[in-house]
Amino acid sequence: MRFYLCLWLVIWPLFAVSQDDRTPINPAMHIRIAAEDNWPPFSDQQGRGLSETLVKAAFATQGYQITTVTVPYARALRLTRLGTTDACWNVTRQQNTERDFILHKIPLFTANSSFYYYRQPKPYLSVAQIPNGAVVGVILGYEYGDLYEQHKHRFRLVEVSTHAQLIALLDSNKLDLAIFFDEVLRYYLQQEAIKAEHIQRGELNYSSEIYLAFNKENPQSSKRAAALDAGIVQLKKSGLYQKLLLGIRADVVSSDDPLYKRTGGSR
Repeated sequence: MRFYLCLWLVIWPLFAVSQDDRTPINPAMHIRIAAEDNWPPFSDQQGRGLSETLVKAAFATQGYQITTVTVPYARALRLTRLGTTDACWNVTRQQNTERDFILHKIPLFTANSSFYYYRQPKPYLSVAQIPNGAVVGVILGYEYGDLYEQHKHRFRLVEVSTHAQLIALLDSNKLDLAIFFDEVLRYYLQQEAIKAEHIQRGELNYSSEIYLAFNKENPQSSKRAAALDAGIVQLKKSGLYQKLLLGIRADVVSSDDPLYKRTGGSR
């Protein structure tokens, strides 16, 4: 994205490490993160996007370096639970994630998920109103809020690994509805390889605060979580945080946005 090319020139000095620098990484100041591969513009197939940019910049202000391993989201959670990686990003704060991980206090950002339908939206205002036995499409391992967790046992869940699969299922009328994060779906619908003509947005499902989740057994996790919070505060004070957030959203939502046209320009 053009936005990232320009942005890199601004934030590179915050966390650049010269290729000629042979100084060994201090293990105590190095964090290995499982980066999901299916949530652009926040984390794409290479684990790149807003999440990486924010986390790397925030940690750099506190002297930390990160490396990433890119995997599907469900596996990222598993690797972090096992301690194979120190943390994973794009985790929603809800009862099960607070139980399984250590989360920092200040969210990286907020992302909305909504109900989506084939051709005609239904008047469901929450998952509590979705009828028993409804065929609901979701991404495997994703969090959609505590209310969803309470009601998902009532549905015939179709859990898939990629957004392309979920879009194809909904656009071919094989689901009663699907739940997508709005900005992620917008991103995919703007790709030439994705063909979808019949998807309509309904009501908001949940506004998710997004976090980095740390392994609960690692004695360094609480310290690292506090360092990330301190870094986010510093980015906000400098104004860089706001530039990053506004830039990514302006880059994704354009006048050619298919969902913009289908919903009369509502956001």
